[in-house]
Amino acid sequence: MFPAKCDADGNLYIRKYATDRPLLSPIVKINAEGKRTASFDSVAVSQLKVTRMDSFSPTADGGIDQIAVVGIVKPQIYVLHFSSDGSASSPVQLDADFQPYEFAAFADGNLLLSGIQRDVQDHSDSGRPVTAVFSADGRMLTRISFAAALKPAPLTRKTGEVGKAAPQNHLVTLDLSGAEPGRDGNIYALRRSAPALLYVVSSAGKVLRTLKINSPAPDLMPNAFHVSANRIATSYTTEDFTTIIVVTDLQSGRRIATYSFVEGIPNAPTAVVTDSRTGSVVATEPAPPAMRAAFVCYSPDEEAFTFLQLGEGGALEVIRAEPH
Repeated sequence: MFPAKCDADGNLYIRKYATDRPLLSPIVKINAEGKRTASFDSVAVSQLKVTRMDSFSPTADGGIDQIAVVGIVKPQIYVLHFSSDGSASSPVQLDADFQPYEFAAFADGNLLLSGIQRDVQDHSDSGRPVTAVFSADGRMLTRISFAAALKPAPLTRKTGEVGKAAPQNHLVTLDLSGAEPGRDGNIYALRRSAPALLYVVSSAGKVLRTLKINSPAPDLMPNAFHVSANRIATSYTTEDFTTIIVVTDLQSGRRIATYSFVEGIPNAPTAVVTDSRTGSVVATEPAPPAMRAAFVCYSPDEEAFTFLQLGEGGALEVIRAEPH
């Protein structure tokens, strides 16, 4: 289940799909050698009758923080911390009156959540986007207002409209579509738009600055991003299912490079990354939707990119790609 995430050491955090309890699917940690080193499962939290597990964020101790929801009509929102060995500490209830979808933890313990606030008993209430910073003990510290984005993306889109803006109608869009902590203690939060907007948010809830990342093609919007060191890698998917990755300097906003990742055919995955400045791009037959690779990690020191895809028999394949 995507999105998957990685930490500064290159460990991957992947949510498995549990057919018997999909809303409570566990997360596994896989190191750079492909070995599973930990499992984070809601069964470790016996004091709560958890209804569903949502967004998660890797932590500095090798574990994760994860959002847990208890109840449906009047849901209660908790943050669970799992240590690197998979054990869980006491859950913290958040003073939140909205359903969070995006989540990341600051280094000082504060939490950033973005989601939709609606009246669950009013089926006509389409909801309102909200983003807020919470303290480590669950108190809401402040709500955050963002500048209006250009051509915001809906929560859902029709088949064939991959990565492109679609008519809004009555769909509600999230303030943020991704959030990751940076090594400076701030959180970098992405809004899906064209151009993409990256907000740098402090643990006090202040938007320190906004970085605009121009799309590699008109109206193309990002579907994933990863912050590492002083760079951000933003991925886009074209209509022919080619993944384009734009690497940008976090301080200046200068585009450093643009790469293309061309996927392989079923049972014979092929990963080719080429620098668009050379014009050397190899095209192959697009893989079916269930097998398309997802961008999950970026290592600027090695200029390497990590992708995940489903292989034959549902096996998980980790693809490491380097420019050439």
